[in-house]
Formats: sequence, C-alpha cells, structure tokens
Amino acid sequence: MAEQGPRAAYAAKEWEIDLDRRELRCRGVSVPIGGRAFEILEVLVEAGGELVHKHHLIDRVWLGAVVEENTLHFHISAIRKALGADRPLLNTVSGRGYRMLGNWTIRQASKPEHRPDHSERKPRQPFRSNVPMAASALIGRSAARQHLLNVLSAYRVVTLTGPGGIGKSALALEVARSLFPTFEGDCWLVELASLSDPALVPSAVVPVLGLKIGGTVISAEAVARAIGGEKLLLVLDNCEHLADAAASLAEALVRLCPNASVLATSREILRIEGEYVYRVPPLDVPPPRLESADNVDEYSSVQLFITRLIALDSAFSASAEYLPLIASICRQLDGIPLAIEFAAARAAMLGLQQVAERLNDRFNLLTAGRRTALPRHQTLRATLDWSYELLPDAERTLLQRLSIFVGGFTLEAATAVMSDTGATDSAVAEGIASLAAKSLVSLDTSVASGRWRLLETTRAYGLDKLDETGATDQVARRHTEFFRSLFAPAAVSPRVALDDLPHYIRDIDNLRAALGWTFSRSNSDDGLRIGLAVAAAPVLLATSMLPECHRWSERAILVLGDDRRGTAEEMRLQAALGFSLMFTQGGSDAARAALDRSLLIAEESGDILYQMWLMVSLNIFHSRKGNFTIALQYARRGSATATILGDPAAIALARFGLGNSLHFIGDLGGASAELEAALLHRPRSPQSGTTYLGYDYEILAAIALANTLCLQGHPDQAVERARRTIKDAERINDPIVLSIVLRHAVLLFLWIGELPYAEELIDWYISNARSHSLAPQIAAGRGLKGTLTIRRGNARDGVDFLQGCLEELRATHYGLMISAFHISLAEGLAAAGRFAESMRAADDGIDLVETNGDMINMPELLRVKGAVLFSMPKPRLDEAEASLINSLDLSRKQGARASELRAAIDLARLTTVRGRREDARVLLQRVYDQFDEGLNTADLKCAARLLATLR
Repeated sequence: MAEQGPRAAYAAKEWEIDLDRRELRCRGVSVPIGGRAFEILEVLVEAGGELVHKHHLIDRVWLGAVVEENTLHFHISAIRKALGADRPLLNTVSGRGYRMLGNWTIRQASKPEHRPDHSERKPRQPFRSNVPMAASALIGRSAARQHLLNVLSAYRVVTLTGPGGIGKSALALEVARSLFPTFEGDCWLVELASLSDPALVPSAVVPVLGLKIGGTVISAEAVARAIGGEKLLLVLDNCEHLADAAASLAEALVRLCPNASVLATSREILRIEGEYVYRVPPLDVPPPRLESADNVDEYSSVQLFITRLIALDSAFSASAEYLPLIASICRQLDGIPLAIEFAAARAAMLGLQQVAERLNDRFNLLTAGRRTALPRHQTLRATLDWSYELLPDAERTLLQRLSIFVGGFTLEAATAVMSDTGATDSAVAEGIASLAAKSLVSLDTSVASGRWRLLETTRAYGLDKLDETGATDQVARRHTEFFRSLFAPAAVSPRVALDDLPHYIRDIDNLRAALGWTFSRSNSDDGLRIGLAVAAAPVLLATSMLPECHRWSERAILVLGDDRRGTAEEMRLQAALGFSLMFTQGGSDAARAALDRSLLIAEESGDILYQMWLMVSLNIFHSRKGNFTIALQYARRGSATATILGDPAAIALARFGLGNSLHFIGDLGGASAELEAALLHRPRSPQSGTTYLGYDYEILAAIALANTLCLQGHPDQAVERARRTIKDAERINDPIVLSIVLRHAVLLFLWIGELPYAEELIDWYISNARSHSLAPQIAAGRGLKGTLTIRRGNARDGVDFLQGCLEELRATHYGLMISAFHISLAEGLAAAGRFAESMRAADDGIDLVETNGDMINMPELLRVKGAVLFSMPKPRLDEAEASLINSLDLSRKQGARASELRAAIDLARLTTVRGRREDARVLLQRVYDQFDEGLNTADLKCAARLLATLR
C-alpha cells in the first residue's frame, strides 16, 4: 500500500492547525492542547465555517462511545483557553453546536522545525508502561479519577498539587493505570524524589524511556528531540524540590513532541503555558454534628480508616459505637489520606480511644508509616519537614506565625502578627501567595473576600516550629491585640447589626484562641484581657454562645481593678454575665445581681441605650422567674426609656417586652396592641435588622402575638403566624430565639389539639435546649411532654413527667411555666382518680397566680378546679359551678374567648346535669357563635358535638 502523504494545514490570522503534525501553533510556536481537544478542532476547521452539531461532533471524536455533553463542553473550554484572546474564533450556537469562524486557508503542511537527532532508539515494541500495579484499591477518588481522565484528553500538561500526604502520587498512578489500556501509546513513570540536582532531571528520563543520547550533557531539548513524534504519557512524580527543572522538561516536551503529554505531581505548580492545575482535595469527612450515625461510614475518610484498620487488625469490627470516634479522628486530621493511614496503624496497636485522645501530640503519635514508603512518608512530621525545608527563611517565619490563627485569617490579620519583622503588606501578601502555591496555605473559598487557612496538621507543625523560636507569646499577643480591635465595634452598644454577624462569626475560633491565651497567662495585661472580653461579649450573646459568654465575662469581672469598677467595661461585662446566666442557669441570684449592677452603672453614667436594654432583660428575667408583677414594672420603665431614646428598633424591643408582660397579666387587648406596634418597626429585610444582645424582637413579637390571637379566638390566624415564625426562627439559627418560639408554638398547638405536630415541636425544643446547655428549657421540655402525654390519655406517665419537671424548675428558679404546668398536673391527677391531689395542684396553682401575677393562667385553673369538683365520686356541684362561672367571667374580662369557650363547655355539661338543659344550650351557643374561624380545632369541635346533643 502506498504511503499516505502529509495532511493539510489550515491557517487564519496568526494561527495554524497542522493536521499532519497534530499541532496548534500561534506565530509558529506550538500551543499545548490535548489529543481529544485537537480532534474537535480538526472536525470544526474541516467543516469550513459550517455549523457542526454537537451530537455529530461527539460521534466523530469519541467514535460512538457514550459521552455526556458536559465532557464536550470541558474540551471546548480547553480549546478556548488555548486560543486566548482569539477565543471568539470558536463560536457556540446555543443548544445546537459549534463552528470555527475566520478566513481559514488550506496549505501544504509545513515541515517540522525540529527533527529528531540521530540518537538511537530501541526497536518499536507494543505499547509499554512501567507504572506499578495498585497494591490496594484507591478509596474516595473515583470522581477525581474520571475528571482527570477527561482533563488529559484536553490538556497536555496536567499538574496534581496539594499538601504532603494528600494522595497526589496515588491518584496520578491510578489515572495512568486507567488511561493506559486505551491510550495507544507508552506510559512512563519517572520518580524525582531521590534527585537533589536539578540538572539531573532530563537524565532521569533517559533510562526509563530507553533513550540513547549522545554527548556528555543531557538537556531537556535533547530528550524531547529523541522522543520526537512518539505518543506517550510521562508521569513526573514529586517535582516540588526540582520545580524549575521539571517545568523546563515539560515545556520542551509539549513544544517539540506533538504526541506527548505530561502528568506531574508537585506541592508547587510548574507555572508553564498550557498547564492544567488540579488541586487534590482531602477525603470528605463527617461534619461535627451528623444527624444519623448510620451515615458516618458513607464518608471516604472513614472508609479509608476502617479499611486500613481491618487490614492491620482482622478482629476489628466497624460497629456503630466506634463510628463517632473514627469520625472525630478523620475530622481532626483534615481528611488527609496519609495521616489517616498513620492513625489507623496506631489504632491497631493502641486502640481508637488512645489515638483520639493523643492527636494533640500527633507528630509523635503518627509515626507508623509503611517500610516501603519514601522516607518523608514514614512519619507525619517527615511529610511536613520535606516541604518546610524547601522554604526560604522569610516564608518559614511567615508559616510559623500564620499557625497562630485558628480557622482562618485575612491579609490584615497576617500583617498584624508579622508587624515586628518589618514585613510590609505587599511582602506578606506575596509570602501568602507563595505558601499557597506550595500547598501549605489554602484559600478559603467560602467567602468572597481574601481569606486563607492552614490545614490543622500544617498548623500544628507550624506551632511546633514557632515554639522552637521562643516567639509564641509575642505572636499570640499580637494576635490577641488584633482581634480585640476587630471585635471592639461590636461592644459600642448592646446591639449588633445582623449583616455584621457573619463578619464576626468567621473569626469566632480566633476569638476563642485569643481569650484562652490571654486568660491563661499569669503575667498577661489585665487591660488586654478585659478589653477582649468586653469586645467578645455582644457577639457571643448575639450568636447564643451563652456558656462561653458566662465563662469569659465572669473571669474578666474577677480581674477588674478598683480603677475599672463602675466603668462602661464593668457595665457591659455584668450585662453579659447576667444575660448568659439567666438562660443557662435560670433565675439565680447571681444573674439578677449582675443585671442589677449593670443597670445601676448605666443609670449613674446616663447610658440610656443600655438602661433600656437592661430593663427589658430584667423584664424577661422576672418573667422567667415567675415574678410577673415585677416584670411588668420593668417593661413599663423600658418602654418609657426607649421612647426617650427615640431609636425605632429600641422602641420595638421595649414594646415587645411590654406586650409580653401584658399578655401574662391577662390584658390581651393591650398585649395585642403593643406586639403589633413592635412589628411595625420590623427591618425591610432580615439582613438589615439588629439584634440586641440576642433579642430578635420581630420574631419574638410575632410568636407572642400568635399566642395572643389564639386566646382571643382567632386560631387560624394564630396557626398561620406561628408556622411562619417557626420557619423564620429556624432560618436565623439562633438557639435562644428558637427556644422561645418553640415554647410558644407548643402551647398553641397543644391548645388547638394538633397533638402530632405539638409532639414534633416538643422534641425539637428539648434537642435545641440540650445542644446549647439551656438547663431550664430541658426541664420545661419534660413538662410539655407530660402535658402531651396526659392529653393522649396516659395520665400516670404524664403526671410523673410533670412532677419531676416541677421539682427541677423550682430548683433552677424558672417560674415561667409553673402555673401552666399546675393546670396539666391537676387534669392528669383527676384523670388518674387522685382527686384530692388534683385539688391541691389546682389550689397551689391559683395561689401562685395570685402571688406572682400571671393572671392569664387563672381562667384555666378555675375551670380545671371546677371540672375536678364536678367529676369527683361525690360531686360538689355548687362549688364546681361557682368556680366555672368565675372562670367564664374572668375569661370575658381578659378578652380570652378561647378560655371562655372551654369554661362554657364544662359549665354547659354541669348545667345539663342539674336539669337546666336550655340554659346550657343558650350559654354555649352564645360563646360558640363568637367564632368565625378554627371550626376544626379540638375545642370548637367538642362544643359543636355538645350543642348537637343539647338541641
């Protein structure tokens, strides 16, 4: 058969597409492009400017294989990247296909600029490879493997980069093994780790490929000319310490060898034209709070740990009890495969618990590498030593100091901890960029602005190196000073703008670290400690980190000197302490003393804003303690102070407090007016509002109004508002606000008889309380569960729940729910036939209401007492009727039609028993007719059934 002649070349402007040499050139210089990408280019240029449908293009290039459109899009992007400024030459016709624009002329293919020299090659053999067989399955990399296989058909130089131990080499070899069967070319691995002289990089390729090159000096160009037009994939493993030499070799190959591709692994990218950089990610790790332990073993880091541990200890069984511990280990090791393998090896010898507890000393613990591994992969410290020793001195110093940051840092923060070294902003920025290029620093892509972080293992290594310099305290102090200044604006007033919170939350871990450092040093500056605690308190409260706020505020107060007593600093610290104690420990004397002290300082200093906030806080404190009369006094003072202040948000918060108190004392009309007025001051959007040290007044006013509407006889409106408010509370993710909303919502849905939804809300309420150390709410949750249990007919268990709950609530001085729980307890005891105890519970509840002032509960207590007197084995009908009439009358005075309906139902039953059937019908009909909504709620359905029998 006659030898086929050279194929044509196409030219337009400065570009040439040489089909014979399979080369794209610009001004005569080869532009690297992958094999599949070139084939797409070939089809398009041969179409002469006509549209090539995307399906036809796939069929031509992939020869009938099943390929998704996104693979084609990937290669089109690679072509456009190669065309650079002339990317519009490749035109997309949306939804149809592609065409090559421009005036492309056909000419004879040019002769190659470079021909292979006279170096001798071994005779041509079937496709060859020295890539070793896999020793074990590669876990968690299937998506990365497929992605890189696509990349290698579009780009000719691909670099896998990432920190030490991330699995670059293992992934590269797996990709090479997967590519080889269909590559139709040789696949060679060249290991560079053992080389120390950059000049020897080209020489390392020669024996692997079987090249014979004359002369004493072997250059990258000589190696490339010897390869010539042969098709091969060259895997250059571990290039970071020889990056310049490896880059020169790769550049020569793509320039002089049209059918050669390079797959490199390096902790630092090669920075050559046409290079595609793939940053190898860590294995995925379980989040700190996983909904179900059953899902833990779906994460690749956990799968790797378990696989390696079973291989080393065949008796190990990955039962559910071990999964949370394994998840924690993998999380602390950032999902780095090498570190996880070390940890699994140690766990096989020491046990999981020992490994988990000793990870703080990870560099001494994780040393059991494989004997066959490279020396730098035999211990975790050696893995990082390799990268660290390649750094110049300035970058070593920077890495040491960046390790002081927990969770991330900005350029401003990094410059602050480097300020004593004389490094400028630009020098620090360049240093960070260089460390990022070397995979020692990661860009935080979760935020739009410039922010970086260190993997935890890298950070631990950097801290060790910083300790060796003796500069840890000096750097920690600069770190603390920076974050004191960063958080200081939050302490100017008790309100934090909601759109400022994410800015602060990003650095919560750095704030914790700074607080921990400054309070752990006996010789630390008290001014620095106090200033940092003052700055931290509003953010810790606004984000409901109450135990931490309690801890740091209390410790700062203990170191206040006489010169700082009575100052704004003490006022803010006492306010934060009182607020955090109120929600975590109930109505303790310590909480009240702290709030009272803060208010006294605010009044003496004339700080109107803090006075208002503290009066609202004391209103809530006394409401939670069960002192509703005193609470109302503080609510009225707070409202008057807010009016003087004139701030709409402050007025809204104060009106919420007043509306809430009016609800408790039984003034539903006044409560409704105040709560609706509070909502008129809502922000235009959720992001533009403010929270006053944890108070989101809009949501709190909305849920309080829902309960008020329900008692006023508007159950449908109440339910709609409650459901909407629950969603809002869930969205803002504030545990205190969520707790208050859920408590209100549970009472509402219990009242209208939606018991399944009430149960769901109770479980959520208890879970939220446990997750955030809200001890009184945990006890209240058990009481709500007891109420639900009684409603469902299980009086014995419900009574047990309630009696235990009431003991705990009294112990924590949480009186907000005690009267309401007496209602349920009296009902449960009566249902269990324990009538004497039931009467005592009702009478005790009535006495509490008369003492504390929460008159909203009085109609129900009187009704339940009347119902108990009526249902006794020997009914006391006169007393029962009197009690029910009192309940009915009081409900009417309060405007509580829902309570009035319940009293009317029980009174109608009693009146019927006494032979006054028509009186009973008239009484109940008159109350029933007041309702124009909610006819499917439990009480209205009950009333309708009773009316039907009375008619």
